[in-house]
Amino acid sequence: MDYKLLENIPLFKGLTKDEMERVLQLAFVKDYKNALTLFFEGMQGGIMYVILAGVVDLYKKSKDDEENIFLVSIRKGDYLGELSLIDEDQRSATAKIAEDSQLLVITRKCFNDMIYKEPEIALKILLNIVKKLSERLKQMNQKMVKLEEQNDKK
Repeated sequence: MDYKLLENIPLFKGLTKDEMERVLQLAFVKDYKNALTLFFEGMQGGIMYVILAGVVDLYKKSKDDEENIFLVSIRKGDYLGELSLIDEDQRSATAKIAEDSQLLVITRKCFNDMIYKEPEIALKILLNIVKKLSERLKQMNQKMVKLEEQNDKK
């Protein structure tokens, strides 16, 4: 696999060419067909997916479990399942392939191997994950403030 697959993906920002090639040796790339369910809400995690091409949609079950509520589309360069590399919790949403996609698959074992065998690479990736989580938290805080303002007007 060519390191250029990872070159413009924010998760791998700061990695050298050799480090990206090492990631590709530890993880693997897999093609997924449209409409395939990658994982279901409530399933055990343990795998992170980086979107190299295509789109993955995330859904959350409704309170009565009758329907799936669309949350967001994840596109090339983004990733999902990163928390499952760290914790042992169940999946918080369902992920479905929205168009034929190519994903980099990083298992918990692969990531743990990276931590012990390639700690510099793992640290760079973890810092990029933390930055992304921080952005997401800020966005959620802004949404919460807007919702509260809307409720105050009622």
